[in-house]
Amino acid sequence: MRIPGIPFHQGRNDYIDSDGLHFGIAIHNTSNTASDESEASYADHRTDGTSSHFYVDADTVIQSLDTNDKAGHAGSREGNENAIAFELTGTNDKSRQWWLDNIAWDRLGYVIAYILQHDPDYAGFQVRRASVAEMKANPRVKAFYSHDDMRLAWGGTTHDDPGPNFPWDRLFSAVNAALDGGDDMLADERDWVNNADKYGLAITNLLRPVPNLQVNGKTATAPNPLADLLLRLEAKTDAALKALGLAQADIDELQARPALDVAALAAALAPLLTDHLGVEVSADQLVAALESDAGQAALVKAANTAEDS
Repeated sequence: MRIPGIPFHQGRNDYIDSDGLHFGIAIHNTSNTASDESEASYADHRTDGTSSHFYVDADTVIQSLDTNDKAGHAGSREGNENAIAFELTGTNDKSRQWWLDNIAWDRLGYVIAYILQHDPDYAGFQVRRASVAEMKANPRVKAFYSHDDMRLAWGGTTHDDPGPNFPWDRLFSAVNAALDGGDDMLADERDWVNNADKYGLAITNLLRPVPNLQVNGKTATAPNPLADLLLRLEAKTDAALKALGLAQADIDELQARPALDVAALAAALAPLLTDHLGVEVSADQLVAALESDAGQAALVKAANTAEDS
């Protein structure tokens, strides 16, 4: 199963699921703060046998494997065979607040809720973290597992992510809100695309979230793929501007500066030059001269000289 509205980037996978059944949701961190785009790109050619169904960062979720596939994420047969894996970009030492600020919780909640609602294997799933004792007794317990939980229950790995400060309560609230079809789901996307003054009514209509899910009398809303792409482009552009050291005030000032009206300048200069040179100079001739390469270079030089003085 592929989740509607979520980008899919096919990852490399060397595993065959013996029965195609999944029951748990496994939460990992990537042990770095690279973007989910980078992680998903790396996943399509890595050869160490590691794979994941989903990658998550601060602004989106990317699917890397079909949920019916088996991923190599747990180190153990039980974990790989029975859980759908989510790799969240971050490290074990991150604070609770860092996690709260750097994960696309609403989108993550939407993806997990969609799985719970559409995959019959997950009927009866409980939105809670399973205990290690439960997992040892039943490798098919229907709940959330950490990588550390899988290590303690089934072995096969030394990893203990996602770390002691990971906000499980925030994860559970995001999933429950999506299951309930709450108004807050994808609120950021709705606000972004509903700004008709900024983006134009026609584009806004193209970008609206897709209300295409009806499950057990509840309505859920899928993200629009085009809106998701533009959101990520906007975030990357803002990051690039900050990396260049441009303050927002500087950008606003540049955008506010009026463009030079060459025709008006030529009309004002023509009679002055005619009087000064004693030769008739038309506004059209001046426009052609000012818009030539030499004229543009002269204008830039004059502007720089005026600014320096």
